[in-house]
Amino acid sequence: MSSHANHVCLRCRTQKRRCDKLLPVCSLCKRLNRVCCYTEPNGIVGSGDSPEAVSSISLPVPDLAQLTSANISHTIRTQVFTIIGDESRIRAVAAIYFRTIHPWFPILAEAPFYECLSHIFTHPSPDLSLLTLCMVLLGANPVKDEITPRMRSLYILVKGYIASLEAIDVNSLELLQCRLLLTIFEVGHGLYPAAYISIGANVRAAVALGANEASKAELEKTFKSSEKADEARCTWRGIVITDRYVSLESNKGPIIPKALLSGADSDSFDLALTPSKPLYHFNKLAQASRILEQVLTHVHDPVQHMEFFNDEAIQILKTLSSFRETVQDKDAVPHSLCYSAVAISRSALMTVLEFGCSFKASGIESCVVGSYRLMHNVVEELVNASESFAAQIRPADLEALPVFVVHCIYKAARVLLGVLRDSPRFDSRRANDILKI
Repeated sequence: MSSHANHVCLRCRTQKRRCDKLLPVCSLCKRLNRVCCYTEPNGIVGSGDSPEAVSSISLPVPDLAQLTSANISHTIRTQVFTIIGDESRIRAVAAIYFRTIHPWFPILAEAPFYECLSHIFTHPSPDLSLLTLCMVLLGANPVKDEITPRMRSLYILVKGYIASLEAIDVNSLELLQCRLLLTIFEVGHGLYPAAYISIGANVRAAVALGANEASKAELEKTFKSSEKADEARCTWRGIVITDRYVSLESNKGPIIPKALLSGADSDSFDLALTPSKPLYHFNKLAQASRILEQVLTHVHDPVQHMEFFNDEAIQILKTLSSFRETVQDKDAVPHSLCYSAVAISRSALMTVLEFGCSFKASGIESCVVGSYRLMHNVVEELVNASESFAAQIRPADLEALPVFVVHCIYKAARVLLGVLRDSPRFDSRRANDILKI
Protein backbone atom coordinates (compact mmCIF):
# COMPACT_ATOMS: atom_id res chain seq x y z
CA MET A 1 0.00 0.00 0.00
CA SER A 2 1.33 3.45 -0.96
CA SER A 3 1.96 5.91 1.86
CA HIS A 4 0.93 8.85 -0.32
CA ALA A 5 -2.34 9.79 -1.99
CA ASN A 6 -2.51 10.63 -5.68
CA HIS A 7 -3.86 14.13 -5.04
CA VAL A 8 -3.90 16.78 -2.33
CA CYS A 9 -6.36 16.54 0.53
CA LEU A 10 -9.67 18.37 0.39
CA ARG A 11 -8.77 20.92 3.08
CA CYS A 12 -5.40 21.85 1.54
CA ARG A 13 -7.00 22.13 -1.89
CA THR A 14 -9.79 24.36 -0.60
CA GLN A 15 -7.40 26.63 1.31
CA LYS A 16 -4.71 26.47 -1.42
CA ARG A 17 -2.02 25.15 0.90
CA ARG A 18 0.92 22.93 0.13
CA CYS A 19 -0.01 19.31 0.89
CA ASP A 20 2.48 16.46 1.29
CA LYS A 21 -0.30 13.88 0.51
CA LEU A 22 0.66 11.58 3.37
CA LEU A 23 -1.82 8.82 4.24
CA PRO A 24 -3.96 8.65 6.21
CA VAL A 25 -3.35 12.26 7.33
CA CYS A 26 -1.25 14.93 5.68
CA SER A 27 1.33 16.64 7.89
CA LEU A 28 -0.38 20.04 7.92
CA CYS A 29 -3.79 18.67 8.94
CA LYS A 30 -2.11 16.54 11.58
CA ARG A 31 -0.24 19.53 13.00
CA LEU A 32 -3.41 21.64 13.05
CA ASN A 33 -5.45 18.72 14.41
CA ARG A 34 -7.94 18.89 11.56
CA VAL A 35 -9.93 16.30 9.65
CA CYS A 36 -7.95 15.17 6.62
CA CYS A 37 -9.73 13.56 3.70
CA TYR A 38 -8.69 12.81 0.15
CA THR A 39 -12.16 12.10 -1.26
CA GLU A 40 -13.99 14.51 -3.51
CA PRO A 41 -16.91 16.53 -2.06
CA ASN A 42 -19.37 14.16 -3.77
CA GLY A 43 -17.82 11.22 -2.00
CA ILE A 44 -16.13 9.82 -5.13
CA VAL A 45 -12.57 8.70 -4.63
CA GLY A 46 -9.87 9.52 -7.17
CA SER A 47 -9.52 6.80 -9.77
CA GLY A 48 -5.92 6.09 -8.84
CA ASP A 49 -6.67 5.21 -5.21
CA SER A 50 -6.36 1.58 -4.21
CA PRO A 51 -9.05 -0.18 -2.13
CA GLU A 52 -6.65 -0.14 0.79
CA ALA A 53 -6.25 3.62 0.53
CA VAL A 54 -9.99 4.10 0.30
CA SER A 55 -10.45 2.23 3.56
CA SER A 56 -8.20 4.63 5.44
CA ILE A 57 -8.67 8.08 3.97
CA SER A 58 -11.98 8.92 5.62
CA LEU A 59 -10.82 8.44 9.20
CA PRO A 60 -11.17 11.53 11.43
CA VAL A 61 -8.53 13.19 13.52
CA PRO A 62 -10.42 14.67 16.48
CA ASP A 63 -8.55 16.06 19.44
CA LEU A 64 -9.36 13.29 21.89
CA ALA A 65 -7.67 15.14 24.74
CA GLN A 66 -10.07 18.08 24.39
CA LEU A 67 -13.15 16.41 22.99
CA THR A 68 -16.25 18.59 23.16
CA SER A 69 -19.67 18.59 21.57
CA ALA A 70 -18.63 21.57 19.44
CA ASN A 71 -15.46 20.15 17.93
CA ILE A 72 -16.87 16.68 17.35
CA SER A 73 -19.92 18.29 15.74
CA HIS A 74 -17.58 20.11 13.38
CA THR A 75 -15.68 16.90 12.67
CA ILE A 76 -18.82 14.89 11.87
CA ARG A 77 -20.26 17.70 9.76
CA THR A 78 -17.04 17.78 7.74
CA GLN A 79 -17.30 14.05 7.21
CA VAL A 80 -20.90 14.39 6.03
CA PHE A 81 -19.84 17.05 3.53
CA THR A 82 -16.89 14.96 2.37
CA ILE A 83 -18.63 11.59 2.14
CA ILE A 84 -22.07 12.68 0.92
CA GLY A 85 -21.87 16.24 -0.39
CA ASP A 86 -24.14 19.27 -0.14
CA GLU A 87 -27.70 19.45 1.17
CA SER A 88 -29.24 18.23 -2.09
CA ARG A 89 -27.11 15.09 -1.99
CA ILE A 90 -27.96 14.51 1.66
CA ARG A 91 -31.64 14.78 0.78
CA ALA A 92 -31.11 12.25 -1.99
CA VAL A 93 -29.55 9.83 0.51
CA ALA A 94 -32.47 10.39 2.89
CA ALA A 95 -34.95 9.79 0.07
CA ILE A 96 -33.39 6.39 -0.62
CA TYR A 97 -33.57 5.54 3.07
CA PHE A 98 -37.23 6.50 3.38
CA ARG A 99 -38.06 4.55 0.23
CA THR A 100 -36.24 1.34 1.15
CA ILE A 101 -35.78 1.06 4.94
CA HIS A 102 -38.55 3.19 6.41
CA PRO A 103 -41.48 1.11 5.05
CA TRP A 104 -40.49 -1.88 7.21
CA PHE A 105 -38.61 -0.12 10.02
CA PRO A 106 -40.25 3.29 10.63
CA ILE A 107 -38.29 4.52 13.64
CA LEU A 108 -37.71 7.99 12.15
CA ALA A 109 -40.47 10.51 11.55
CA GLU A 110 -39.98 11.56 7.94
CA ALA A 111 -41.36 15.11 7.89
CA PRO A 112 -39.54 16.30 11.05
CA PHE A 113 -36.31 14.74 9.81
CA TYR A 114 -36.42 16.72 6.56
CA GLU A 115 -37.27 19.86 8.51
CA CYS A 116 -34.20 19.40 10.71
CA LEU A 117 -32.11 18.55 7.67
CA SER A 118 -32.43 22.09 6.35
CA HIS A 119 -30.36 23.27 9.33
CA ILE A 120 -27.66 20.63 9.15
CA PHE A 121 -25.01 23.03 7.82
CA THR A 122 -26.08 26.22 9.61
CA HIS A 123 -26.83 24.72 13.03
CA PRO A 124 -25.27 21.26 12.92
CA SER A 125 -25.92 18.71 15.61
CA PRO A 126 -23.56 15.73 15.75
CA ASP A 127 -26.30 13.16 16.24
CA LEU A 128 -28.36 14.36 13.25
CA SER A 129 -25.24 14.43 11.08
CA LEU A 130 -24.46 10.92 12.24
CA LEU A 131 -27.94 9.78 11.23
CA THR A 132 -27.23 10.79 7.64
CA LEU A 133 -24.04 8.70 7.65
CA CYS A 134 -26.05 5.73 8.94
CA MET A 135 -28.43 6.23 6.02
CA VAL A 136 -25.47 6.02 3.65
CA LEU A 137 -24.47 2.73 5.24
CA LEU A 138 -27.93 1.23 4.97
CA GLY A 139 -28.24 2.32 1.36
CA ALA A 140 -25.00 0.63 0.31
CA ASN A 141 -25.13 -2.70 -1.49
CA PRO A 142 -22.42 -5.33 -1.00
CA VAL A 143 -20.15 -6.20 -3.91
CA LYS A 144 -19.87 -9.95 -4.53
CA ASP A 145 -21.54 -10.54 -1.15
CA GLU A 146 -18.83 -8.54 0.63
CA ILE A 147 -18.85 -5.15 2.32
CA THR A 148 -16.70 -2.82 0.26
CA PRO A 149 -13.59 -1.35 1.92
CA ARG A 150 -15.18 2.09 1.72
CA MET A 151 -18.33 0.97 3.54
CA ARG A 152 -16.34 -0.93 6.15
CA SER A 153 -14.33 2.24 6.75
CA LEU A 154 -17.55 4.23 7.14
CA TYR A 155 -18.98 1.59 9.48
CA ILE A 156 -15.92 1.79 11.73
CA LEU A 157 -16.04 5.59 11.51
CA VAL A 158 -19.67 5.75 12.67
CA LYS A 159 -19.05 3.32 15.53
CA GLY A 160 -16.14 5.48 16.64
CA TYR A 161 -18.24 8.63 16.58
CA ILE A 162 -20.95 6.99 18.65
CA ALA A 163 -18.34 6.04 21.24
CA SER A 164 -16.91 9.58 21.19
CA LEU A 165 -20.33 11.16 21.75
CA GLU A 166 -21.04 8.69 24.52
CA ALA A 167 -17.73 9.67 26.14
CA ILE A 168 -18.85 13.30 26.41
CA ASP A 169 -22.25 12.35 27.89
CA VAL A 170 -24.35 12.75 24.74
CA ASN A 171 -27.36 10.43 24.77
CA SER A 172 -30.18 11.72 22.60
CA LEU A 173 -33.04 10.10 20.73
CA GLU A 174 -31.21 10.73 17.46
CA LEU A 175 -28.07 9.05 18.78
CA LEU A 176 -30.17 6.10 19.95
CA GLN A 177 -31.60 5.84 16.44
CA CYS A 178 -28.05 5.91 15.06
CA ARG A 179 -27.16 3.01 17.32
CA LEU A 180 -30.16 1.02 16.18
CA LEU A 181 -29.63 1.68 12.47
CA LEU A 182 -26.01 0.65 12.86
CA THR A 183 -27.19 -2.60 14.47
CA ILE A 184 -29.55 -3.14 11.53
CA PHE A 185 -26.55 -2.72 9.23
CA GLU A 186 -24.67 -5.34 11.27
CA VAL A 187 -27.61 -7.73 11.12
CA GLY A 188 -28.04 -7.23 7.39
CA HIS A 189 -24.38 -7.95 6.70
CA GLY A 190 -24.09 -10.82 9.17
CA LEU A 191 -21.67 -9.00 11.47
CA TYR A 192 -21.86 -11.22 14.53
CA PRO A 193 -21.13 -11.04 17.42
CA ALA A 194 -21.04 -7.27 16.76
CA ALA A 195 -24.83 -7.13 16.32
CA TYR A 196 -25.41 -9.09 19.54
CA ILE A 197 -23.08 -6.79 21.47
CA SER A 198 -24.55 -3.64 19.91
CA ILE A 199 -28.14 -4.50 20.74
CA GLY A 200 -27.21 -4.86 24.41
CA ALA A 201 -25.69 -1.37 24.35
CA ASN A 202 -28.82 -0.07 22.59
CA VAL A 203 -31.01 -1.39 25.39
CA ARG A 204 -29.00 0.34 28.09
CA ALA A 205 -28.84 3.60 26.13
CA ALA A 206 -32.62 3.53 25.65
CA VAL A 207 -33.28 2.85 29.32
CA ALA A 208 -30.88 5.63 30.34
CA LEU A 209 -32.75 7.98 28.01
CA GLY A 210 -36.19 6.88 29.22
CA ALA A 211 -37.33 5.66 25.80
CA ASN A 212 -38.66 2.43 27.28
CA GLU A 213 -41.40 4.11 29.34
CA ALA A 214 -44.81 2.51 28.80
CA SER A 215 -46.76 5.67 29.56
CA LYS A 216 -47.11 8.19 26.76
CA ALA A 217 -47.38 10.94 29.34
CA GLU A 218 -43.97 9.98 30.70
CA LEU A 219 -42.53 9.86 27.19
CA GLU A 220 -43.94 13.30 26.40
CA LYS A 221 -42.46 14.63 29.62
CA THR A 222 -39.04 13.25 28.66
CA PHE A 223 -39.06 14.14 24.96
CA LYS A 224 -41.04 17.41 25.21
CA SER A 225 -43.60 16.69 22.49
CA SER A 226 -46.17 14.14 21.41
CA GLU A 227 -44.40 13.58 18.08
CA LYS A 228 -41.05 12.87 19.72
CA ALA A 229 -42.76 10.60 22.25
CA ASP A 230 -44.20 8.52 19.41
CA GLU A 231 -40.81 8.42 17.72
CA ALA A 232 -39.17 7.29 20.95
CA ARG A 233 -41.78 4.55 21.35
CA CYS A 234 -41.12 3.32 17.80
CA THR A 235 -37.38 3.36 18.42
CA TRP A 236 -37.72 1.34 21.61
CA ARG A 237 -40.04 -1.06 19.84
CA GLY A 238 -37.44 -1.40 17.09
CA ILE A 239 -34.77 -2.20 19.67
CA VAL A 240 -36.92 -4.92 21.23
CA ILE A 241 -37.76 -6.44 17.84
CA THR A 242 -34.10 -6.40 16.83
CA ASP A 243 -33.01 -7.90 20.15
CA ARG A 244 -35.34 -10.85 19.67
CA TYR A 245 -34.20 -11.38 16.09
CA VAL A 246 -30.50 -11.09 16.97
CA SER A 247 -31.03 -13.54 19.83
CA LEU A 248 -32.64 -15.94 17.37
CA GLU A 249 -29.72 -15.58 14.95
CA SER A 250 -27.24 -16.05 17.81
CA ASN A 251 -29.12 -19.08 19.17
CA LYS A 252 -29.55 -17.42 22.55
CA GLY A 253 -32.41 -16.26 24.70
CA PRO A 254 -33.55 -12.61 24.61
CA ILE A 255 -31.55 -10.26 26.82
CA ILE A 256 -34.17 -7.62 27.67
CA PRO A 257 -35.81 -8.22 31.08
CA LYS A 258 -39.57 -8.68 30.88
CA ALA A 259 -40.06 -5.73 33.23
CA LEU A 260 -38.84 -3.40 30.47
CA LEU A 261 -41.03 -4.78 27.70
CA SER A 262 -44.37 -3.12 28.42
CA GLY A 263 -43.41 0.00 26.48
CA ALA A 264 -42.58 -2.03 23.38
CA ASP A 265 -45.39 -4.57 23.54
CA SER A 266 -48.19 -2.15 24.37
CA ASP A 267 -50.75 -1.50 21.63
CA SER A 268 -51.80 1.87 23.02
CA PHE A 269 -50.41 3.79 20.02
CA ASP A 270 -51.81 1.45 17.39
CA LEU A 271 -55.16 3.12 16.78
CA ALA A 272 -56.42 4.24 13.36
CA LEU A 273 -53.66 2.55 11.38
CA THR A 274 -54.33 1.07 7.95
CA PRO A 275 -52.29 -1.37 5.83
CA SER A 276 -51.06 1.55 3.71
CA LYS A 277 -49.12 2.95 6.68
CA PRO A 278 -45.63 1.68 7.59
CA LEU A 279 -46.56 1.73 11.28
CA TYR A 280 -49.34 -0.78 10.62
CA HIS A 281 -46.82 -3.35 9.39
CA PHE A 282 -44.35 -2.35 12.10
CA ASN A 283 -46.96 -3.18 14.70
CA LYS A 284 -47.57 -6.54 13.03
CA LEU A 285 -43.83 -7.14 13.18
CA ALA A 286 -43.87 -6.27 16.88
CA GLN A 287 -46.66 -8.78 17.45
CA ALA A 288 -44.68 -11.47 15.63
CA SER A 289 -41.64 -10.66 17.75
CA ARG A 290 -43.67 -11.12 20.94
CA ILE A 291 -44.47 -14.67 19.88
CA LEU A 292 -40.81 -15.13 18.99
CA GLU A 293 -40.00 -14.09 22.56
CA GLN A 294 -42.21 -16.94 23.81
CA VAL A 295 -40.46 -19.37 21.47
CA LEU A 296 -36.99 -18.28 22.58
CA THR A 297 -37.98 -18.65 26.23
CA HIS A 298 -39.54 -22.05 25.50
CA VAL A 299 -36.38 -23.28 23.77
CA HIS A 300 -33.69 -21.74 25.97
CA ASP A 301 -35.41 -21.81 29.36
CA PRO A 302 -37.83 -24.75 29.17
CA VAL A 303 -40.09 -25.77 32.03
CA GLN A 304 -39.01 -28.95 33.77
CA HIS A 305 -42.26 -30.90 33.76
CA MET A 306 -42.80 -32.57 30.37
CA GLU A 307 -46.59 -32.24 30.49
CA PHE A 308 -46.38 -28.49 31.05
CA PHE A 309 -43.67 -28.28 28.40
CA ASN A 310 -45.90 -29.95 25.80
CA ASP A 311 -48.85 -27.75 26.73
CA GLU A 312 -46.67 -24.67 26.35
CA ALA A 313 -45.50 -25.79 22.90
CA ILE A 314 -49.07 -26.48 21.77
CA GLN A 315 -50.20 -23.06 22.98
CA ILE A 316 -47.34 -21.37 21.10
CA LEU A 317 -48.25 -23.24 17.92
CA LYS A 318 -51.89 -22.20 18.26
CA THR A 319 -50.86 -18.58 18.79
CA LEU A 320 -48.59 -18.69 15.75
CA SER A 321 -51.30 -20.25 13.63
CA SER A 322 -53.82 -17.58 14.63
CA PHE A 323 -51.32 -14.80 14.04
CA ARG A 324 -50.29 -16.07 10.61
CA GLU A 325 -53.92 -15.99 9.51
CA THR A 326 -54.04 -12.26 10.29
CA VAL A 327 -50.98 -11.25 8.24
CA GLN A 328 -51.56 -13.02 4.94
CA ASP A 329 -52.44 -9.75 3.25
CA LYS A 330 -50.89 -10.15 -0.21
CA ASP A 331 -51.70 -6.59 -1.22
CA ALA A 332 -49.81 -5.07 1.69
CA VAL A 333 -46.29 -5.60 0.32
CA PRO A 334 -44.78 -6.47 -3.08
CA HIS A 335 -44.43 -10.12 -2.07
CA SER A 336 -45.12 -12.23 1.00
CA LEU A 337 -41.41 -13.06 1.22
CA CYS A 338 -40.77 -9.34 1.85
CA TYR A 339 -43.13 -9.20 4.83
CA SER A 340 -41.10 -9.07 8.05
CA ALA A 341 -43.98 -10.21 10.26
CA VAL A 342 -44.54 -13.31 8.13
CA ALA A 343 -40.80 -14.04 8.07
CA ILE A 344 -40.48 -13.76 11.85
CA SER A 345 -43.50 -16.01 12.36
CA ARG A 346 -41.99 -18.60 10.00
CA SER A 347 -38.69 -18.46 11.88
CA ALA A 348 -40.50 -18.85 15.20
CA LEU A 349 -42.55 -21.75 13.89
CA MET A 350 -39.56 -23.64 12.49
CA THR A 351 -37.58 -23.02 15.68
CA VAL A 352 -40.20 -24.46 18.00
CA LEU A 353 -40.91 -27.38 15.65
CA GLU A 354 -37.24 -28.24 15.23
CA PHE A 355 -36.92 -28.21 19.00
CA GLY A 356 -39.92 -30.52 19.26
CA CYS A 357 -38.49 -32.90 16.66
CA SER A 358 -35.35 -33.31 18.75
CA PHE A 359 -37.10 -34.94 21.73
CA LYS A 360 -36.69 -38.69 22.22
CA ALA A 361 -38.65 -39.18 25.45
CA SER A 362 -41.27 -41.91 25.56
CA GLY A 363 -44.93 -40.97 25.49
CA ILE A 364 -44.54 -38.00 23.16
CA GLU A 365 -44.10 -39.88 19.87
CA SER A 366 -47.29 -38.41 18.43
CA CYS A 367 -46.06 -34.89 19.23
CA VAL A 368 -42.78 -35.55 17.44
CA VAL A 369 -44.61 -36.92 14.40
CA GLY A 370 -46.84 -33.86 14.38
CA SER A 371 -43.79 -31.60 14.58
CA TYR A 372 -42.27 -33.30 11.54
CA ARG A 373 -45.50 -32.90 9.58
CA LEU A 374 -45.90 -29.22 10.43
CA MET A 375 -42.22 -28.59 9.72
CA HIS A 376 -42.65 -30.19 6.31
CA ASN A 377 -45.59 -27.88 5.56
CA VAL A 378 -43.92 -24.63 6.60
CA VAL A 379 -40.71 -25.41 4.68
CA GLU A 380 -42.73 -26.28 1.59
CA GLU A 381 -44.64 -23.01 1.98
CA LEU A 382 -41.37 -21.08 2.19
CA VAL A 383 -39.87 -22.88 -0.80
CA ASN A 384 -42.93 -22.02 -2.90
CA ALA A 385 -42.78 -18.39 -1.77
CA SER A 386 -39.06 -18.21 -2.63
CA GLU A 387 -39.68 -19.71 -6.07
CA SER A 388 -42.44 -17.20 -6.74
CA PHE A 389 -40.27 -14.32 -5.53
CA ALA A 390 -37.34 -15.38 -7.72
CA ALA A 391 -39.60 -15.50 -10.76
CA GLN A 392 -40.71 -11.88 -10.39
CA ILE A 393 -37.73 -10.34 -8.63
CA ARG A 394 -36.78 -6.74 -9.40
CA PRO A 395 -33.77 -4.72 -8.17
CA ALA A 396 -36.13 -2.44 -6.23
CA ASP A 397 -37.49 -5.45 -4.35
CA LEU A 398 -34.00 -6.43 -3.21
CA GLU A 399 -33.17 -2.88 -2.11
CA ALA A 400 -36.23 -2.85 0.13
CA LEU A 401 -35.85 -6.40 1.41
CA PRO A 402 -36.04 -6.35 5.24
CA VAL A 403 -33.13 -7.86 7.14
CA PHE A 404 -35.59 -9.92 9.18
CA VAL A 405 -36.50 -12.23 6.27
CA VAL A 406 -33.07 -13.83 6.00
CA HIS A 407 -33.20 -16.16 8.98
CA CYS A 408 -36.27 -18.11 7.90
CA ILE A 409 -34.70 -18.87 4.50
CA TYR A 410 -31.45 -20.09 6.04
CA LYS A 411 -33.43 -21.97 8.66
CA ALA A 412 -35.47 -23.74 5.99
CA ALA A 413 -32.30 -24.75 4.14
CA ARG A 414 -30.76 -26.08 7.34
CA VAL A 415 -33.92 -27.99 8.22
CA LEU A 416 -33.90 -29.54 4.76
CA LEU A 417 -30.32 -30.70 5.25
CA GLY A 418 -31.13 -32.11 8.66
CA VAL A 419 -34.64 -32.83 9.83
CA LEU A 420 -36.36 -33.33 6.45
CA ARG A 421 -33.45 -34.65 4.41
CA ASP A 422 -34.78 -38.21 4.29
CA SER A 423 -38.45 -37.32 3.93
CA PRO A 424 -39.90 -39.42 1.08
CA ARG A 425 -42.53 -36.81 0.22
CA PHE A 426 -40.17 -33.90 -0.23
CA ASP A 427 -37.82 -33.03 -3.10
CA SER A 428 -34.98 -31.72 -0.93
CA ARG A 429 -32.59 -31.08 -3.82
CA ARG A 430 -35.09 -28.90 -5.68
CA ALA A 431 -35.99 -27.06 -2.49
CA ASN A 432 -32.37 -26.32 -1.65
CA ASP A 433 -31.74 -25.02 -5.17
CA ILE A 434 -34.67 -22.64 -4.81
CA LEU A 435 -33.60 -21.39 -1.38
CA LYS A 436 -30.15 -20.55 -2.74
CA ILE A 437 -31.64 -17.96 -5.10
